[in-house]
Parts: sequence; structure tokens; C-alpha cells
Amino acid sequence: MSSTVANDLENKIIQWLNAHGNKIELNISEGSFQQLTPTIYAHTSPGIYISIGFKQPLQPGTVDLEELQQNFNYIALDKLPLLGLDVPSGWKVYPQTPMSSFDEGVRIDAYENHRLHLTISTRFFAIYGNKIEEHPIMDKPAEEGTYLQVRRDIEGFIKVNLPLMIE
Repeated sequence: MSSTVANDLENKIIQWLNAHGNKIELNISEGSFQQLTPTIYAHTSPGIYISIGFKQPLQPGTVDLEELQQNFNYIALDKLPLLGLDVPSGWKVYPQTPMSSFDEGVRIDAYENHRLHLTISTRFFAIYGNKIEEHPIMDKPAEEGTYLQVRRDIEGFIKVNLPLMIE
């Protein structure tokens, strides 16, 4: 893979950011938060990986909005799509937050019929992309043209409306 693909993708990302005013706006309402541990729940779908952590385990049948708000610990936006960006086959592209997880700018708006409604207002510092390698060589730097990073101050507004599957 030549660096031409990476350069072309970098230019597409810059154009996408310019066209969207350095903003990422998403509404996520398909899928659910699945329980990974007693305190961590994750939503996974194509191009999306979000995890939410609570300070104490949630008990089925007893959870309400107030408990979720008081018990909320963090959210991690590991992968989010950039809707409308044409990404070449074999590449992953996603925005990066300055910290891997955070609680600032996260508001739990409602919890109705086991659905968690969140509003996330955050900043991203870059868009990162890498070519998916089947068997990367450990401790070897990635080859030129297999990764990129476009640094910008990017605003993020994410609305989440998903079932919270408490076991």
C-alpha cells in the first residue's frame, strides 16, 4: 500500500472536516448497551464502540434515572463513524478524544422503558486512520502510508438512545 492512499484519505478527511465546520454530530439509537462486567456496559455496531462505566453494579429492576446519574463514572468513545466520509476498503478511521474516558460533558437525560438517553458534548483533537493489518509485526513501527492523523479542534455532539441490558 503506497502512501498515496493515505494522502488521499487525509485530504478527504480535511475536506470532510471543513464541510462539517469541524463538528461531529451523531444520533445513535440502534443496538443496545450490553453488560461486560458488573459496572461496565458497551455498545458495539459497525464503526461504533462506546463503553459506559458506573461506580457500583446496577441491579436489575431497581435502576432509575437518579441512581444512573449518581452512579455514572465515565464514558469512552473508542470508535465513532464519520458519516459521509468515503473510507477506502481495509482502513479504519475514527475521531480521538484527548482522554480515553471522561465524565465531563456527559448528561444522562432519561431512563425510560430500560432505554438510556445520553447527551455527550465533547471535543476531539484528531481524526486517526490506519490500514487494517492481518498479522502486524510486534515492536516494529508501522510502515509509511499505513496510518494517518489529522489534528484539529473538533466539537462533538452525540445523542444516544439505547437499551441498557442490566443482567
